[in-house]
Amino acid sequence: MVTAIGIDIGGSLVKLGAVDGSGKVLARGTVPVHRDIEFSDFVHLVTKATEELTRQFPDIAAIGIGVPGTPNPETGMLNGRCPAIPALLKGSLSKLFGIRFGVPAIVRNDAVCATHGEMRHGAGRPFSRFALLTLGTGIGGAMVIDRKVIDGPDGLPPQLGCISLDPARTDIADPVPGMVENLASARALVNRYRQLKPDTDATNAEAVCDLAKQGEPIALQVVDEVARWLGQMIGIMSNMLNIEAAIIGGGLALAGPFFTDRIARNVRDFVLLKPGRPPVIVAVEHGNDAGVIGAAALALDMFAPARKE
Repeated sequence: MVTAIGIDIGGSLVKLGAVDGSGKVLARGTVPVHRDIEFSDFVHLVTKATEELTRQFPDIAAIGIGVPGTPNPETGMLNGRCPAIPALLKGSLSKLFGIRFGVPAIVRNDAVCATHGEMRHGAGRPFSRFALLTLGTGIGGAMVIDRKVIDGPDGLPPQLGCISLDPARTDIADPVPGMVENLASARALVNRYRQLKPDTDATNAEAVCDLAKQGEPIALQVVDEVARWLGQMIGIMSNMLNIEAAIIGGGLALAGPFFTDRIARNVRDFVLLKPGRPPVIVAVEHGNDAGVIGAAALALDMFAPARKE
């Protein structure tokens, strides 16, 4: 069975996996990192963890790397900023890992990788057109049109979190007035709850959702507000592109049907039902493995053309 290494780089943890052609993670590894790490130290740590996987699976065919930034597909160099790990701007991981391990290596945006993983091996398998939304500190994601993950010039992913839903809001005007990231991300949900209930001990979205599931009125109000904003956002995308589904990832996806069902009810208010239909709202299938699986699958699909759909 053909195997690739998938590497998913986060701001505090790098996740790695040996992934076969069916999307099964055969072995895993992790590397703790931090924002101020030097590029050489980062490469050393991740190379060492990759070597441990290649000792178990010496015949890997490719390496895929997902990064929290905008990498140029041709050079592997990141464009613009990379606030999570600024050192990644200093070199091409695809070039370095390709040389070190003697196999083709690619670097892509992490949300693009996760979307590819869900398309090939997860919740996106039944759909030709869908959006994947990662709801965490911000809102990221990507679009799939006719079974192809869409990114832009020089690897620029769609800026889904910058869709403006309430431009009159002067309190959340940066960088785009009233953008959905400031209304419906996991961070926005917690901020809104703490605004309405300043004495709360809840410090993360999971805690607020747990309170909402228990029927706590303010937590339930905030979850419903976020679901309404996401319903509006998905409705806009559905009217533009006639997407069949929106797949919800990130921390808020852990709330399961309690959350996704609320989004689905709100989407109907923002979609022209005829001749269209409201898109299906589902959670990601692979959770924290989506980025690793997607990076590996993307590398295999690029360098083993016979496997492409």
